[in-house]
Amino acid sequence: VHMTQFQSPPVVVEVEEARGHPSGGKFEICTRQLLQRLRERILHRILSSHQGLVAARIVSILQVKGHCESDAIAEDAMVPAKEAREILHRLHREKYINLFDMHMTKTHNSATAIYLWHVIPARLLKTVFNNVCTALLNLRLRRQHEVEVGKDWMDRAKEAATAEENANDEDKKKYLAFCKGLERLDNACLQLDETLMVLKDF
Repeated sequence: VHMTQFQSPPVVVEVEEARGHPSGGKFEICTRQLLQRLRERILHRILSSHQGLVAARIVSILQVKGHCESDAIAEDAMVPAKEAREILHRLHREKYINLFDMHMTKTHNSATAIYLWHVIPARLLKTVFNNVCTALLNLRLRRQHEVEVGKDWMDRAKEAATAEENANDEDKKKYLAFCKGLERLDNACLQLDETLMVLKDF
């Protein structure tokens, strides 16, 4: 019952009132809202990691306020106007945000036009999803390369039953470092794969 009081995001919905209910009430977990909240946190974390905290803050502002001019965004993000414009153009170039230019006359004069920045949620999600896919591909290629480079270590490990493997301490250290490197790559691939499961509807 206490969990039904959470509003941001809602966690549990009370379907049948618990008070006086023979089974103590019926509840439903708000899976869709929790998944949406998790996606928003992932998007913010990825933007913070790759574009910086200010860029992530600007995207959050646009998600809440909608179409805004660069000066208004700079004021809300509490950064200089020049820095805000540079970040906005970088985010636009990398397809995180969109630019809508509204011309006041039919002559399409840039001096009198109004430029509004905004976020298209589906496009933002697609951009982040594609970036995560690219990162996952690069990690898998890196692992494949490491396996090819360390093929001798793996062959020697397979022959350990019939011959003494990594006879000296230096070989043992190199073999352990090789195994730990592969383990780190595997863990990173697993984390990205789980992130894709959250970002993509199946």
